[in-house]
Amino acid sequence: MLREVAVGVNGRRFLLSLAAVMSIVAAGCGGGTSGGGGNNNNNNNNDDNNRVDVGLRSSASLGNYLVSDSGRTLYYFGLDLPADATHKAVSNCAASDCLPLWPIFHVDSPVLGAGLNAADFAEFVREDGVKQTTYKGWPLYFFAGDSKAGDTNGDNLDVWYVIKDPFYSALAMTKSGGPAIYLADPAGRTLYIDARDNDGSGPTCVGACLNNWPPFTAGNGPLPTGIDPAKLTTITRPDGLTQSAFDGHPLYYFARDAAPGDLLGRGGLQGAFDVLDPTTL
Repeated sequence: MLREVAVGVNGRRFLLSLAAVMSIVAAGCGGGTSGGGGNNNNNNNNDDNNRVDVGLRSSASLGNYLVSDSGRTLYYFGLDLPADATHKAVSNCAASDCLPLWPIFHVDSPVLGAGLNAADFAEFVREDGVKQTTYKGWPLYFFAGDSKAGDTNGDNLDVWYVIKDPFYSALAMTKSGGPAIYLADPAGRTLYIDARDNDGSGPTCVGACLNNWPPFTAGNGPLPTGIDPAKLTTITRPDGLTQSAFDGHPLYYFARDAAPGDLLGRGGLQGAFDVLDPTTL
């Protein structure tokens, strides 16, 4: 009997029997400490002098991505909300239906491999009272379907993605009862497009309009799997400002979005502004 343990987004679902999940755990792919989720209080089998709790692995298709001490790939969930200066992280992966497939990653004071910055890592206490490690504010998870070191079977599964290094210049998010997938900046701030720009004549939002709709300029990082990186470009606006565009659509913030995941700009300026699903273009 199949039990749905991961909610599908944008018409995709991943079904796995509970028995199959338990067999993965028993095989060492979904349980344990740093190798499979739950709390790891630095109790592993590595020599302390050589221990690396989080390091980097590389593949031709993904580039560098974060892995645990045993080489297990680490992921972010687009339904989560990252921490920022005034908001703690929020995990929307619940123990009852999500965590069997996506066990949490946590290590107290993780020892980092070369190229990683300790300032990018923190922890928070989930609603279920369990600690979880974050990277750049995003809660970190394993995928129970990764059976060995270096597997990345959870990447681009619904809105789950590997944690790449360098981190994403823009990323994919979703919201319960909201858009299936939309673009956000690396800190989880929503990005918008202006329907008035569709005639190809350039940005319509100029002057005082920019007080409410500041332009977004992406960094040099990658995009999540499934989003065409060639479509993220940089334009020079008539006012001399640079701005990122996706598939020719200039990208904006909304000034009244105060927290990661806010979508207050949808329908703004008499319906001109809305989010962008990058998988539909």
